Amino acid sequence: MEPMFSKEMLYNASGKKRTRSLFTETKRQGDEPFLSLKPQKDNGAVSLRDLFIQFVVDDPSETTFAETVFGDLEFWQNLLECDWMIEEANKWRTITDAKRKAKAFRVLINEVESDGRNSYSAAKYLIEEPWKDKRNPKVKEQVKETTQKGYSSISSDVNRLTELGLLQ
Repeated sequence: MEPMFSKEMLYNASGKKRTRSLFTETKRQGDEPFLSLKPQKDNGAVSLRDLFIQFVVDDPSETTFAETVFGDLEFWQNLLECDWMIEEANKWRTITDAKRKAKAFRVLINEVESDGRNSYSAAKYLIEEPWKDKRNPKVKEQVKETTQKGYSSISSDVNRLTELGLLQ
């Protein structure tokens, strides 16, 4: 599968990986950016943020995103060495974590409604995120925040099930 962007677009004439010059927000005079760090706009630039969210909700490793967009994980990892990019990527990761948890909460609701057994454990695992280091107060707060954001998207369902007596 060919990546979305060719080597000619991602590397400069001397073969060096482009970073700032890729983006409308960080470009310098003379650069020809084709990506944006912001949500899709009508300025002709492709939103890397939107692509990230699209792919990373279902693949937190970011590998599918990197391979689909850039052709390999190395290019993405190189971009993440830029302070300005890691700040943006961390904002995007918060969004994808919340969206992933919202999906897990939907599985929990479906599990309660269907009296299934296996889905509940998997969804609980995703919500609790045991793979993250919760000894770090920032990480612990982020996990709590994204869990609350994910829950808020299905809270009306929880209230309805509680009223029906299916949840206590």
